[in-house]
Amino acid sequence: MQQQTQKKYKHMTPAEKKAFKKNVAAARKVSMRDLLRYINYRKGVLVIVIVLNALIAISNIAQIFAVGFITDHFLSWSNVQPGTFSPAKFWGSIGGLLVAILLTSLLTYFANMISIKGSLRAAYHMQNDAYKALMKMPISYFEAQNSGELMSALSNDAQNISNGAYVSISLIFNAVFTTIISLVFLLVLSPYLGTIVIVLVLISFIPILILLQKAVPEIQKQQARVAKLNGYIEEHLGAHHLIKAYSQEKNVKKEFVNRNQRLFKSSTKATIYTSIIYPYSNASSFLIQLIVATIGCVLTLKGIGAGNGNDLTTGSLFSILIYIRLMNSKLTSLFENIGSFQLAIVSTGRVMRYVRLTPEVNEDELDIIEDAQGNVEFRNVNFSYDKSSTNLQLKNASFKAKRGQVFAIVGPTGAGKTTIINLLSKFYLPNSGEVLIDGRSSHEIDEKSWRSQISIVLQDTFLFKNTVMENIRYANEKATNEEIKDAAKMSHASNFIEQLENGYDEVILEGGSNLSQGERQLLAITRAIVANKNILILDEATSNVDTKTEKIIQNAMLTLMKGKTSFVIAHRLSTIVNADQILVLDGGEIVERGTHKELLAKKGFYEKLYHSAFSED
Repeated sequence: MQQQTQKKYKHMTPAEKKAFKKNVAAARKVSMRDLLRYINYRKGVLVIVIVLNALIAISNIAQIFAVGFITDHFLSWSNVQPGTFSPAKFWGSIGGLLVAILLTSLLTYFANMISIKGSLRAAYHMQNDAYKALMKMPISYFEAQNSGELMSALSNDAQNISNGAYVSISLIFNAVFTTIISLVFLLVLSPYLGTIVIVLVLISFIPILILLQKAVPEIQKQQARVAKLNGYIEEHLGAHHLIKAYSQEKNVKKEFVNRNQRLFKSSTKATIYTSIIYPYSNASSFLIQLIVATIGCVLTLKGIGAGNGNDLTTGSLFSILIYIRLMNSKLTSLFENIGSFQLAIVSTGRVMRYVRLTPEVNEDELDIIEDAQGNVEFRNVNFSYDKSSTNLQLKNASFKAKRGQVFAIVGPTGAGKTTIINLLSKFYLPNSGEVLIDGRSSHEIDEKSWRSQISIVLQDTFLFKNTVMENIRYANEKATNEEIKDAAKMSHASNFIEQLENGYDEVILEGGSNLSQGERQLLAITRAIVANKNILILDEATSNVDTKTEKIIQNAMLTLMKGKTSFVIAHRLSTIVNADQILVLDGGEIVERGTHKELLAKKGFYEKLYHSAFSED
């Protein structure tokens, strides 16, 4: 299936096309079952909707029958003789008709309310299940995904499900019940005219079926292209600095226009096909009514009758024409909503891809770790980001860090520094070997529990669009305002926070754009202090800041590392010199280890790295 989708459909062989269509049909059936399961999330609700729509259909048919009855018995000149008119019977019939109309309105209201709530509930639960499944997936999964397509599934597709699921099903059932009951009454009133109506309706809906056959694939293309366009927009908005730096605005705009144009074409085609249905159906309905009325008049004038042994009365003919109109309007609604329902099915398939995600390791079955002392060990660790590749990013790495020790990790680009941090953070699991905290392996401890023992300060500090206070509190939801302020004083972040217009209540803009690089680093350090874990991961920022800010950051880091087992991807000489142990990496291997003095004395790889990268620090 995956290989087939990569190949353009028009270039497939007949056998490939047949297999492709078969797979698509099978996938659609699965999506249909999934959608119905979520629609019936609350057991019995779907049955209630079906029953209500059946009652609405019966009530509508009864109203039309009542109109025919009143016409024949009270309004037809041939049946109303002088002195025979009964006001009580007449107004009783009118009253009964009004009650039926009121009942239909109430039933329709309840059916619509239940349908709308059910539709929203189906989308709500599907969104929740997809998000829960995504939150259990490892970092490696998200790195391989297009975030725009993912967001489109959780937002646009969920909206399509909300719009098209329950509401479409409610209308479809209403149309089916109304059509079936109308045909029964038509055949009862006049077998001749009823048979003619069935034939004419079937013929009139052949073009609609053809239109739907063309519209559904375009609707599917439309959704796929919306997702891809969203992914493109998100990716390039995030890289707008790079685009401008390399003057790529023209190329980016050209590609955006091309993608948007493809979306426009499929959207236009889908809209054209579906928009033809209503006016065509309206015209065909009038034409069928005209034909039936003409034939009905001929049958009456020639005395042929209705075909059931009775005369074709004025009321019966009037009712038949209204039945045709009602049936045609319901069938039009049916076909119009089949498109919406198909869209909901397609969207369900896209969302369910995420609902069905299962991580390689079931974290719920793993143990937890609490209040780790901070003893860390890498034991013969081998790792590759691509599990199928023999090219390892970390090779047979082993080291032990005791509580309170500072480990500086140095090496050229691509040496494996970040890989060690990723493994220690349990963003990934080793191909072989073990990463241990207090003697317990990352394979045995669930992610949440493992990471709750570690504070992380990365180069790129992510800040939410929220207050300074809440951004710091993100590391520890239980932290009080006073604890946060104390942590800010320890990191020296309070110096700039208190100078902000609203202090700790100042709202940080998206990405922290209203703060300097140094201020963002200090907030990240403050977060780590508030988290107060015994293991610390620190990726020193390489960005240049002024000398004063640099000194403040260094002091803040020293405060943060005090008493903690710290792993620092070091870029500053002061950090390296003061480290208890330096791990020197090259090509994924720990080629040297020791203190700064010990490594310089060896006059090996570290000495060369030191003189080229750190000596001018």
